[in-house]
Amino acid sequence: MRVAITGAAGYFGRKIIERLEKNEECEKIVGISRRQFNHSFKKLDYYQMDVRNAQLKNLFKKYDVDAIIHLAFVLNPIHDEKEMHSINVSGAKNVLEAAKYVGAKKIIMTSSTMVYGAWPDNPEYLTEESPLRGHRRYYYNKDKIEVEKLSNKFKEENPDILLTILRPCLVLGPTVNHFYSRLLDWPFLPLVDGKNPDIQFIHEDDVARAYEIFLMNNIPGVFNIVGKGTMKWKEIIEEAGKKAIRLPGFILYPTLSLLWNLRLTEVPPDVLDFIKYRWVASGEKAKKEAGFVAKYTTKETLHSFLKKVALSEKTEEKLMVQVR
Repeated sequence: MRVAITGAAGYFGRKIIERLEKNEECEKIVGISRRQFNHSFKKLDYYQMDVRNAQLKNLFKKYDVDAIIHLAFVLNPIHDEKEMHSINVSGAKNVLEAAKYVGAKKIIMTSSTMVYGAWPDNPEYLTEESPLRGHRRYYYNKDKIEVEKLSNKFKEENPDILLTILRPCLVLGPTVNHFYSRLLDWPFLPLVDGKNPDIQFIHEDDVARAYEIFLMNNIPGVFNIVGKGTMKWKEIIEEAGKKAIRLPGFILYPTLSLLWNLRLTEVPPDVLDFIKYRWVASGEKAKKEAGFVAKYTTKETLHSFLKKVALSEKTEEKLMVQVR
C-alpha cells in the first residue's frame, strides 16, 4: 500500500507515520506539510507543500498512491478567518480532487467531535447520527462541517472510492502542543457560570492506532474516535495544579472577546462554550464496526500530558541555573 498523508509534520501525522513505518502492508508514504520537517523515517518521502497547491494531484500521481489520509487543517484559531477557511475547506477540496485524479482506492478525512457543538441540551452521549450543530460563531467548527458536506457529496459522486470520516475528541499526549493544551498553563481557569461539565480526551497514540486500523481495513462511514471515560472540568484544572474560579459568563465572554480582538490571547471567546456545556461523544460505533477501543482513559491521557509538561519545566529550570 502506498499512502499519502497531508499535514504529515503535525503530531497526528508523525504518530501515524511511526506506526506505518513498522507496518509491513505499507510500502511507501508520501507526506506533505507547509513546515520544514527533518525526519529519519525510511518509508517517508516528504515534500514541503501547501495542501492547496495545484501540483498535489501530480505528486500523488507520481507515487501512484492507493490511500490518502487528510490531516492538514488549521487547529489553532487565527484572526484571518478567510485564510483559515481557505486552508481547511479549499485544501480538503483539493485533496478530494487529487484523490479522484489518481484513482485512489481509499480516503480518510479528519473531522472532530466539535462538529456537534457545545449546547445545553446535548444528550449524555453524542453519536454519529446526532445533528451537526457546530457553533454559531466558532469558524473552526463551521469549516469542519463544510468539509464533511464536501466529503459526503464526493462519496455520492465517486462510489468506487471508499471514504471514511474520523471525528476524534480532544487529543492530548506527550507531543501535543496546541491552544487548548496551553490553556492548562494559565494560573487559574474559569468555571463558566459555575458549570462543571464532563470532558473527554483521547491519547495521541490511540488516535494513531485508530487511523492505522481504518487504513488497513475497508470500513466506510463516519466514526467518533474517543478515549475511555470522562473527567469533570474542575478536576482537570486541579489535576493540572491550577485554581478553578467561578466566573459569570456576562463578564467572561466580552472580556475574552476584547482580548482576542486585541490579539492578547490565542483563545477566541467561543471556546468558553466547550468548557461550559457537555459535548461527550460515544465510541460504540468504532468499537462495533472497527474493533477500536482506546487503551488510555481520559485521566491517563491527561497525566501523560502533564508529566511531559513537568519534565519540560524541570529541564528549563536546570538550563536557567546553568546560565546563571
